[in-house]
Amino acid sequence: MTIWQKVKNVLLAVSMIAIGVVMILYGEKAYFVIIALFSIALEIMGLRKLIFYFSMARHMVGGRNILFRGILFFDFGIFTGSLVWVPKGYILVYLAGTLAFSGVVNIIGASEAKRIESSWKFKTFQGIVKILFAIICLIFMRSEVRVVDICAIGFILSAVMSIANTFRRQQVITID
Repeated sequence: MTIWQKVKNVLLAVSMIAIGVVMILYGEKAYFVIIALFSIALEIMGLRKLIFYFSMARHMVGGRNILFRGILFFDFGIFTGSLVWVPKGYILVYLAGTLAFSGVVNIIGASEAKRIESSWKFKTFQGIVKILFAIICLIFMRSEVRVVDICAIGFILSAVMSIANTFRRQQVITID
């Protein structure tokens, strides 16, 4: 990881901590902010992948995967932004589902890393924590204030794990 990538990760993590603190302070009023941030983040990820595809990846092997990911992220961002008019219970199920899916992806990535004898324990821990937060969100779904607080704690914990992962020594695998 280059120095600029480390700086970017730390700045992103600090902004996530700030968002988590704001969510804790403003409680249920921050509910729509969660949806807006999630929507904007997905749309930006999608646009970045699409720009990368049209500028470079279309000439690469597997470049279509980047195109499809970009379209998918952008589509999910628009879908998430349209959830403002849906009852809050459905939004909570959607957010918990995406969190659980992210945790499953982390665990699958960790098992793949373990198979090639790379570092896998931290990714497994991240995946388990995300799945647990999704389950806790579903358990406390009736109380919107608690779910916003759980989401805020999840943001802060995710940011702390991101900072820890940024400064962790990582194994470099070379192909002979």
